[in-house]
Amino acid sequence: MTPAGRDRSGCDDRRAIRRLALVTMSGAACLLAAAAAADGLPRIEPATACFVDLVAPDGSAIRTECGHVVVPEDPGDPSGPVARLGYLRVRGADGAARPPLFMIAGGPGSSLITADAAYLFTAKFLGPLLDARDIVLLDQRGAGFSEPLLECREVEAFQWTAVEQELDAEAARDLVRQAIPVCARRAAAQGIELATYNVLSIVADIDAARAAFGYDRIGFYGASYGAQIGQQVLRERPAILEAVVLDGANALSATSWAQDRARDADEALMHLDALCEADAKCASAYDILGLVETGMRLFDEGPIIVTVPRPDSPSRSFEVPLEAKDFASLVFSLQTGQNAVRSLPAFLTELLADGRASVAAVLGPMLAQSLAAARDPGPQETAALAHAAIVCSDDPVTGPEDIVVPEGTSDYGRTHGREVLRQYQELCADVAVPELPEATDIDATADVPTLVLSGALDARTPTFRSEEVARGLPRATLAVFPEGTHVQLGEVNACAAEIVVRFLDDPAVAPPLDCIARQPRRGFILPDGSGSLD
Repeated sequence: MTPAGRDRSGCDDRRAIRRLALVTMSGAACLLAAAAAADGLPRIEPATACFVDLVAPDGSAIRTECGHVVVPEDPGDPSGPVARLGYLRVRGADGAARPPLFMIAGGPGSSLITADAAYLFTAKFLGPLLDARDIVLLDQRGAGFSEPLLECREVEAFQWTAVEQELDAEAARDLVRQAIPVCARRAAAQGIELATYNVLSIVADIDAARAAFGYDRIGFYGASYGAQIGQQVLRERPAILEAVVLDGANALSATSWAQDRARDADEALMHLDALCEADAKCASAYDILGLVETGMRLFDEGPIIVTVPRPDSPSRSFEVPLEAKDFASLVFSLQTGQNAVRSLPAFLTELLADGRASVAAVLGPMLAQSLAAARDPGPQETAALAHAAIVCSDDPVTGPEDIVVPEGTSDYGRTHGREVLRQYQELCADVAVPELPEATDIDATADVPTLVLSGALDARTPTFRSEEVARGLPRATLAVFPEGTHVQLGEVNACAAEIVVRFLDDPAVAPPLDCIARQPRRGFILPDGSGSLD
């Protein structure tokens, strides 16, 4: 037994009866788990069938292996409980000898292991890398196909629960506030130590997976928060890295990341407005900054009451009071993703056409669709409890004194930023995980070839954030895509993929960026549904 009274499987003799009721683990099963955990760590446990079937667009199968990398739950206690990290490995050509590419999602708490990942391995995307190396999609601990999976279904279901119970707005807010604490208590009752679910543990997991697969070094790709993980690997374990790709990065030293949301949203919106101004048809049709300001001013009279039909009984409905923060959150959501950002001014024009009345008329059916999805939610795209534990150990918002936003931001930016700060303050109070040491806020400066991908319209990690990251790395190349939003490979940006392939083929040489200038412009959707560049 360890000093904490827990054996190597995570079973606790002092809490066995309580855990028996909660997770239906028999005493015999607990002993079997302890025996299994006695094997050496880290290790690979292959799955008999892959988690997802990857089929290339031409219908051909992609050669994959799936399973779990078994690692200590606490990297500092190899004799303690274990965590199992989901992986999907695409095997390179026979004889491929280059270091593999490990790919990590963002979130934190998201996964790249989905059927949609098939596009990554096509000949016009990252497929050429398979001529020389394996590609490994590795889940973060607590996310995707990892075990335990730290999801929180209550977060997804609260909207429908509130409707079923006919709760008023304040009671509905209380319901969602209770979701994460309920899930955190459930995890603790199962013996899961949320304090071990942080970015330093993920760094140790990546190194452990490298060793378990038998690789000497790896290439690394991280998207969004995955780019934060990549910088921590650069800082903590640079010797295991052949090359690094950071897609949508913020500097580790940017400890006020939540407060920065206001400035970041404004920065991206101004770039979008400038792009529209440079497009004759868009400029004649829209004033994007003016549209957003007009929308914000509609709420000076108070909340807008939206009537929402119930998906289980369309003849019945209920009322939802929308506030300025809800409008700001909607605008921000439209700033991420190519389809949404191109439609943003057209959508706002329709939404605001008749002032408060049209806001209510347009958003009612949209909220009904969202409610129908909450009634029967599928798998969470982001494991909510894993997200909470990782975020709240890394520069959390701890109190009302942190709910400040930079001066000079717009009403939209301030409103959105304050709402994000409020949400994370509540979230981090609920999970109560210890904060990581200040050393994790020191920017990486490792002498490792690094490619930084950035979109000029990115509202989450604007280009000036990526520029700061690149300046601190002596062998960094920054590729900025003038019409890109957040995470270039996620946008299926063929030029970004071409640059990644060229970079990994020879990391010692800065890759050519000429394809950026050749990218076709996308234009905006006009009020009549046509494109501004048609």
